[in-house]
Amino acid sequence: MRRTALLVVPAAVWFATCTTPAGPAANAAPTDRGQQLYARHCAVCHGADGDGDTPVALFLLPGPNAFRDGLFKLVSTQNGMPTEDDLIATLRRGMPGSTMMSWGWLPDADLRALAQEVQRLTLVGRTESIARTAVAAGQPLTEEQARATAERQLRAGATVDTGAASDPTAPQLAEGERLYGLHCAGCHGQDGRGLPTTRDWPTDGTWLWPRDFTAGYLRGGVSHRDLALRIRAGMPGAHMPPAQLSTAETEALVSFVQGLIPETAADHHAQWRRTLRVPQRQTLPNDDAVATTIEPLRLPLAPLWWRAEAVDEVLVRVAHDGATVLLQLEWADATRSDRAAADGSMGDGAAIQFARSEDPPLFAMGSLAEPVNVWRWHAFDPKETAGMIDLLGARHSGLDVGGATPPRPRTESIELGGIGSAAAATGSGLPLAVHTQWRDGRWTATFRRQLGARSPHEVAIGTGERVLFALAIWDGSIDRSAASKAISTWHVLELQR
Repeated sequence: MRRTALLVVPAAVWFATCTTPAGPAANAAPTDRGQQLYARHCAVCHGADGDGDTPVALFLLPGPNAFRDGLFKLVSTQNGMPTEDDLIATLRRGMPGSTMMSWGWLPDADLRALAQEVQRLTLVGRTESIARTAVAAGQPLTEEQARATAERQLRAGATVDTGAASDPTAPQLAEGERLYGLHCAGCHGQDGRGLPTTRDWPTDGTWLWPRDFTAGYLRGGVSHRDLALRIRAGMPGAHMPPAQLSTAETEALVSFVQGLIPETAADHHAQWRRTLRVPQRQTLPNDDAVATTIEPLRLPLAPLWWRAEAVDEVLVRVAHDGATVLLQLEWADATRSDRAAADGSMGDGAAIQFARSEDPPLFAMGSLAEPVNVWRWHAFDPKETAGMIDLLGARHSGLDVGGATPPRPRTESIELGGIGSAAAATGSGLPLAVHTQWRDGRWTATFRRQLGARSPHEVAIGTGERVLFALAIWDGSIDRSAASKAISTWHVLELQR
C-alpha cells in the first residue's frame, strides 16, 4: 500500500508524499523493465551483476549487499531466504541506517519487476560461486548442476508464525521483558538504546550495529507483524539470528519491544519522497527573517559514511514571489569548519541538486545524457587551498593555510554530468546568492535565484510545474573528502501561482 500524508501549514507550505509516474518504457516486459530500473537506480552501488563491488561502494558504510551471498535483512521465512514480497517491502521502505533509499514512489509493478531482477542476479551470482567452489574442490559441476544447487539454496521456506497483535496485559509485558533480557538486551541494551561496545565487534566489515530503538534508524516497520518477523526470522544480512520462541512468547516479546519504541521514532529516518507545494507570496523575507516567517519541513539525510556524529536531517524552508525562489537549509553542526586546515579537511557545505527528468538516478549526480543542475555552497574553496576536488575521495594536499581569517567561500550554480564531472566543473559555474550563518551549533544556508534558467546549464523552476531536487550536507569536522557527505533522496518542488 502506497504511503500518503498531507500536512497543511497556514500561509506557508503544503507537504505531501508523491507518487511519480513510471519513467520510459513503462510498458516493457517485466524482466526488461526490471533490468532497466536496476541499471538506472541500483547498479551504481550494487554493481551491474549485483556483486556490490563498485567505485561508489568504496565510500559507503555500511556497504551495499552482494546479492550472491543471499544475505538479506528483511525476511519472513524459516530458512532466512527472502520472498519476492520481502524484497518489495525492502525496496518500498528503504533501509534507514544505510544509504539504501526508499523506492516507494515507484508503481507497484515496477517494484515487483525490480525485486525479480534482484532475484535473478542473486541466482546468477550464487550459481557462479557454487561452480567456482566446486572447481577449487576438484569436483567440477555442470552449469545445470550448479544452477540447480543455487535454486535449492535460495528457495524461500515456509513463512514464520508471527502470532497476532492484541492489547498486552501486565503479565504478558512482564514475560516480554523477561524474554527481552534473554534474547535482545545483550546487543540492544536493557533500555533498547543499543550497547556502544557492539560497534567494535568483528563482523564482515559492513558495520552492522544493533539498532537504538529510540533513534529512528529502524530497518523495518513497527507493526506487530514487522517486529515479529525480525524476531522470529532474524535478519541474516545484519548478523541477527532468529529467536526460537513459541507464538505466545513472540506476542509477549513484540508487545514489550513496541513499548521501547517512541511513536516519533517509527519512520523518523525513512527516506520517503515528499512534495513541497509552495504558494506564491507578495514579497520574500530578508535573510534574517526566513526562519521566523516560513514553516520548515524536516527531511532525513543518509550519511554516506555512517557515524554517530554525522548530519542526519535538515530543515527546508521554501518561498517564491513569482520571479525569485528562496530555499533555506538548516542543520545541526556543533563545529564551525570554515577555515582551511593543515590536514586537508573539507569545510562545511551544502548543495541542492535539480533534475530535468521525472526519473533521475540519484547517486551518479546526473549523466552525460541527463545532466543535473547543482547549487552549492562551501565554506571555502578547496582549489585555493589544496587543488582540485576529487569527488571519489582523494584527500586535499593539506597546505598549511589555517589562519585568523577564513578563505573565500565557494558559491556557484554548476551542471554535472556524472560522478567524474565534478572536479572539472568546480569553479566554472554561474554566481549564486547564498547567505550563510552559523549560530549556537547550527548552520543556515539561504539560496536565492531567479526562477528562469540563466543558461542552458541551469534548470528552470517554473510556477505550476514540478521539479525534482535532492540535498547534500558536508560536515567539515568529519568529512575528509567531497565524497563523504549526507544526502537525501529526490523530493518534488511545486511552486504554485
